[in-house]
Amino acid sequence: MKKNIWTPVENFPELWVGQYVVPNFMSNSIALKVNNDEWVLVSPGSGLLSDWISRFGSDCRLSIIMPNAFHYMGVADWQGHFPQAKLYASKKAIPRLRKQGVNDVLTLETELPNLPQDYVIDFPPGHRGGDVWLCKRGAVGAWITCDSFLNYERMSNQPIARAMQKLLGAAPGLKMSQVVKWLILDQRRSFKEWVLGRLE
Repeated sequence: MKKNIWTPVENFPELWVGQYVVPNFMSNSIALKVNNDEWVLVSPGSGLLSDWISRFGSDCRLSIIMPNAFHYMGVADWQGHFPQAKLYASKKAIPRLRKQGVNDVLTLETELPNLPQDYVIDFPPGHRGGDVWLCKRGAVGAWITCDSFLNYERMSNQPIARAMQKLLGAAPGLKMSQVVKWLILDQRRSFKEWVLGRLE
């Protein structure tokens, strides 16, 4: 997948993904199409903004979900182009987001954006960053899990990122994030039981 380009996800016509670079690492942004002029963005990266405007224009209505207290860096740039965009995060994430200068954030536990059909929001327990997951239920489902799981196709070409991936067993393939496991989770047993229940 090319960076800074939005790509549709096969078998999910409402779902687009884009990759952007944060220092030394690739990260994902997710876009959910609600209708022809309304979208929900999850963790939108600044590098994806120009491709978005060229594909979808500047007139669409956006809701932006910050899936935990650490995923806010691209939000100001997106708000600059879409000043009417509504911001959402979990109750647990909002205090840190405010300290980082992100204000007027709606609490997902009490107010939800419009979501495509069959999508719901989950709040994994035991996550000190206030993680939020989106789940598509039905015959063909999907999870959008933010940092809890990683799925790098290959090891990074950048030396620092590659060393971190080796140290943490983070690539290649589908992995549980060891950074989240050891540094972000404050109730690992509760998180594990909750995730296993969801998998089942």
